[in-house]
Amino acid sequence: MNFLAVDFSLNSPGICIYNDKSKAYHFISYIKPNTGTKIEQKLQEDIALLKDVTLVNQPDFTNNETFSSAELLKVKRYDRMADEIINLVLQHSFAGDGFVIAFEGTSYGSNGGTNNMIDMAAGAAILKLKLLKTLNPDDILTVAPTTIKKFAGKGNMNKLQLFDCFQRNVNDDPILAKSPLWKIVKDLEVGKKIPKPLDDLVDAYFLVAYVSNPTT
Repeated sequence: MNFLAVDFSLNSPGICIYNDKSKAYHFISYIKPNTGTKIEQKLQEDIALLKDVTLVNQPDFTNNETFSSAELLKVKRYDRMADEIINLVLQHSFAGDGFVIAFEGTSYGSNGGTNNMIDMAAGAAILKLKLLKTLNPDDILTVAPTTIKKFAGKGNMNKLQLFDCFQRNVNDDPILAKSPLWKIVKDLEVGKKIPKPLDDLVDAYFLVAYVSNPTT
Protein backbone atom coordinates (compact mmCIF):
# COMPACT_ATOMS: atom_id res chain seq x y z
CA MET A 1 0.00 0.00 0.00
CA ASN A 2 1.17 3.52 -0.82
CA PHE A 3 0.44 6.02 1.95
CA LEU A 4 0.43 9.57 0.61
CA ALA A 5 0.45 12.56 2.98
CA VAL A 6 -0.09 16.09 1.70
CA ASP A 7 0.60 19.30 3.61
CA PHE A 8 -1.00 21.56 1.04
CA SER A 9 -0.14 25.18 0.40
CA LEU A 10 -0.02 27.25 -2.76
CA ASN A 11 3.65 28.17 -2.58
CA SER A 12 5.27 25.05 -1.13
CA PRO A 13 3.14 21.91 -0.91
CA GLY A 14 4.96 19.27 1.13
CA ILE A 15 4.38 15.58 0.43
CA CYS A 16 5.62 12.39 2.04
CA ILE A 17 5.06 8.92 0.58
CA TYR A 18 5.48 5.69 2.53
CA ASN A 19 5.15 2.25 0.98
CA ASP A 20 4.75 -0.75 3.26
CA LYS A 21 6.81 -2.91 0.88
CA SER A 22 9.80 -0.62 0.43
CA LYS A 23 9.78 0.43 4.11
CA ALA A 24 11.06 3.88 3.19
CA TYR A 25 9.85 7.46 3.02
CA HIS A 26 10.11 9.73 0.00
CA PHE A 27 9.73 13.47 0.43
CA ILE A 28 8.46 15.77 -2.33
CA SER A 29 8.52 19.57 -2.31
CA TYR A 30 6.79 21.52 -5.08
CA ILE A 31 8.11 24.93 -4.15
CA LYS A 32 7.78 28.43 -5.56
CA PRO A 33 11.11 29.57 -7.08
CA ASN A 34 13.37 31.89 -5.07
CA THR A 35 11.63 31.07 -1.81
CA GLY A 36 13.59 32.07 1.27
CA THR A 37 16.98 33.64 1.88
CA LYS A 38 20.15 32.73 -0.01
CA ILE A 39 21.09 30.40 2.86
CA GLU A 40 17.69 28.71 2.65
CA GLN A 41 17.98 28.37 -1.11
CA LYS A 42 21.41 26.76 -0.69
CA LEU A 43 19.86 24.29 1.76
CA GLN A 44 17.14 23.56 -0.80
CA GLU A 45 19.83 22.78 -3.36
CA ASP A 46 21.56 20.45 -0.91
CA ILE A 47 18.48 18.46 0.10
CA ALA A 48 17.39 18.20 -3.54
CA LEU A 49 20.44 15.98 -4.09
CA LEU A 50 19.31 13.42 -1.51
CA LYS A 51 17.94 10.13 -2.76
CA ASP A 52 14.79 10.36 -0.62
CA VAL A 53 13.93 13.94 -1.65
CA THR A 54 12.45 15.33 -4.85
CA LEU A 55 12.40 19.12 -4.95
CA VAL A 56 10.77 20.73 -7.97
CA ASN A 57 10.40 24.45 -8.58
CA GLN A 58 6.96 25.60 -9.67
CA PRO A 59 6.59 27.50 -12.95
CA ASP A 60 6.22 31.26 -12.76
CA PHE A 61 2.44 31.19 -12.78
CA THR A 62 2.11 34.99 -12.65
CA ASN A 63 3.85 35.46 -16.01
CA ASN A 64 3.07 32.13 -17.61
CA GLU A 65 -0.16 33.14 -19.34
CA THR A 66 -2.37 36.20 -19.59
CA PHE A 67 -6.07 35.97 -18.81
CA SER A 68 -8.70 38.67 -18.56
CA SER A 69 -9.79 37.29 -15.22
CA ALA A 70 -7.50 36.89 -12.20
CA GLU A 71 -9.80 34.15 -10.94
CA LEU A 72 -9.41 32.20 -14.18
CA LEU A 73 -5.63 32.47 -13.82
CA LYS A 74 -5.90 31.04 -10.30
CA VAL A 75 -7.94 28.05 -11.44
CA LYS A 76 -5.52 27.40 -14.31
CA ARG A 77 -2.69 27.50 -11.77
CA TYR A 78 -4.38 25.04 -9.39
CA ASP A 79 -5.17 22.71 -12.29
CA ARG A 80 -1.56 22.62 -13.47
CA MET A 81 -0.23 22.29 -9.92
CA ALA A 82 -2.44 19.25 -9.39
CA ASP A 83 -1.26 17.59 -12.61
CA GLU A 84 2.40 18.14 -11.82
CA ILE A 85 2.09 17.00 -8.20
CA ILE A 86 0.30 13.81 -9.29
CA ASN A 87 3.04 13.08 -11.84
CA LEU A 88 5.65 13.42 -9.08
CA VAL A 89 3.65 11.12 -6.81
CA LEU A 90 3.36 8.46 -9.50
CA GLN A 91 7.11 8.58 -10.11
CA HIS A 92 7.82 7.74 -6.47
CA SER A 93 5.06 5.24 -5.67
CA PHE A 94 4.89 1.48 -6.15
CA ALA A 95 2.91 0.73 -9.30
CA GLY A 96 0.11 -1.74 -8.74
CA ASP A 97 -0.24 -0.94 -5.05
CA GLY A 98 -3.27 0.89 -3.73
CA PHE A 99 -3.30 4.35 -2.15
CA VAL A 100 -4.41 5.82 1.12
CA ILE A 101 -4.30 9.61 0.87
CA ALA A 102 -4.23 11.97 3.84
CA PHE A 103 -4.43 15.76 3.84
CA GLU A 104 -3.58 17.92 6.81
CA GLY A 105 -6.67 19.90 7.78
CA THR A 106 -6.75 23.69 7.73
CA SER A 107 -5.28 25.49 10.70
CA TYR A 108 -7.69 28.34 11.38
CA GLY A 109 -5.09 30.20 13.38
CA SER A 110 -2.94 30.63 10.30
CA ASN A 111 -2.10 34.06 8.94
CA GLY A 112 -3.08 35.19 5.49
CA GLY A 113 -6.71 36.22 5.78
CA THR A 114 -9.97 34.86 4.45
CA ASN A 115 -9.12 35.19 0.75
CA ASN A 116 -5.92 33.21 1.20
CA MET A 117 -7.80 30.44 2.99
CA ILE A 118 -10.40 30.36 0.20
CA ASP A 119 -7.64 30.10 -2.41
CA MET A 120 -5.94 27.28 -0.47
CA ALA A 121 -9.24 25.42 -0.13
CA ALA A 122 -9.87 25.75 -3.87
CA GLY A 123 -6.39 24.52 -4.76
CA ALA A 124 -6.66 21.60 -2.35
CA ALA A 125 -10.10 20.66 -3.68
CA ILE A 126 -8.85 20.50 -7.28
CA LEU A 127 -5.88 18.37 -6.19
CA LYS A 128 -8.15 16.01 -4.23
CA LEU A 129 -10.51 15.62 -7.17
CA LYS A 130 -7.66 14.79 -9.56
CA LEU A 131 -6.09 12.40 -7.04
CA LEU A 132 -9.42 10.59 -6.76
CA LYS A 133 -9.78 10.29 -10.52
CA THR A 134 -6.15 9.36 -11.22
CA LEU A 135 -5.18 7.15 -8.27
CA ASN A 136 -8.57 5.67 -7.36
CA PRO A 137 -7.51 5.51 -3.69
CA ASP A 138 -8.81 3.02 -1.15
CA ASP A 139 -9.40 5.93 1.22
CA ILE A 140 -8.87 9.68 1.49
CA LEU A 141 -8.65 11.37 4.89
CA THR A 142 -8.41 14.84 6.36
CA VAL A 143 -6.52 14.90 9.64
CA ALA A 144 -6.67 17.84 12.04
CA PRO A 145 -3.34 19.56 12.79
CA THR A 146 -3.86 18.95 16.53
CA THR A 147 -4.16 15.20 15.90
CA ILE A 148 -0.85 15.18 14.04
CA LYS A 149 0.82 17.16 16.83
CA LYS A 150 -0.58 14.82 19.50
CA PHE A 151 0.94 11.92 17.59
CA ALA A 152 4.29 13.72 17.92
CA GLY A 153 3.76 14.65 21.56
CA LYS A 154 1.36 17.51 22.34
CA GLY A 155 -1.59 18.94 20.45
CA ASN A 156 -0.66 22.58 21.13
CA MET A 157 2.90 22.49 19.80
CA ASN A 158 4.08 25.23 17.48
CA LYS A 159 6.05 24.56 14.30
CA LEU A 160 9.44 24.94 15.99
CA GLN A 161 8.49 22.40 18.65
CA LEU A 162 7.21 19.98 16.02
CA PHE A 163 10.44 20.43 14.07
CA ASP A 164 12.39 19.65 17.24
CA CYS A 165 10.35 16.43 17.61
CA PHE A 166 11.32 15.48 14.06
CA GLN A 167 14.98 16.19 14.78
CA ARG A 168 14.87 14.02 17.91
CA ASN A 169 12.83 11.29 16.18
CA VAL A 170 10.53 11.26 19.19
CA ASN A 171 8.64 8.14 18.10
CA ASP A 172 11.88 6.17 17.63
CA ASP A 173 10.96 5.49 14.03
CA PRO A 174 13.70 3.19 12.65
CA ILE A 175 12.65 4.00 9.09
CA LEU A 176 13.08 7.72 9.66
CA ALA A 177 16.46 7.05 11.27
CA LYS A 178 17.66 5.65 7.92
CA SER A 179 16.43 8.67 5.95
CA PRO A 180 19.18 10.78 4.30
CA LEU A 181 16.98 13.85 4.84
CA TRP A 182 16.67 13.18 8.56
CA LYS A 183 20.42 12.62 8.89
CA ILE A 184 21.05 16.10 7.47
CA VAL A 185 18.27 17.81 9.41
CA LYS A 186 18.70 16.21 12.84
CA ASP A 187 21.54 18.53 13.89
CA LEU A 188 20.49 21.57 11.88
CA GLU A 189 20.25 24.83 13.85
CA VAL A 190 17.31 26.85 12.59
CA GLY A 191 16.85 29.68 15.07
CA LYS A 192 13.33 31.10 15.20
CA LYS A 193 12.32 30.22 11.63
CA ILE A 194 12.30 26.82 9.98
CA PRO A 195 13.70 27.09 6.44
CA LYS A 196 11.41 26.21 3.56
CA PRO A 197 10.47 23.54 2.65
CA LEU A 198 11.50 21.68 5.82
CA ASP A 199 8.48 22.86 7.82
CA ASP A 200 6.10 21.46 5.20
CA LEU A 201 8.02 18.19 4.83
CA VAL A 202 8.05 17.67 8.60
CA ASP A 203 4.27 18.11 8.75
CA ALA A 204 3.88 15.64 5.88
CA TYR A 205 6.16 13.13 7.62
CA PHE A 206 4.20 13.11 10.87
CA LEU A 207 0.95 12.86 8.89
CA VAL A 208 2.11 9.85 6.86
CA ALA A 209 3.56 8.18 9.95
CA TYR A 210 0.24 8.69 11.75
CA VAL A 211 -1.92 7.16 9.02
CA SER A 212 0.43 4.31 8.11
CA ASN A 213 1.81 3.29 11.54
CA PRO A 214 5.08 2.09 9.94
CA THR A 215 6.65 1.09 13.26
CA THR A 216 3.81 -1.18 14.42
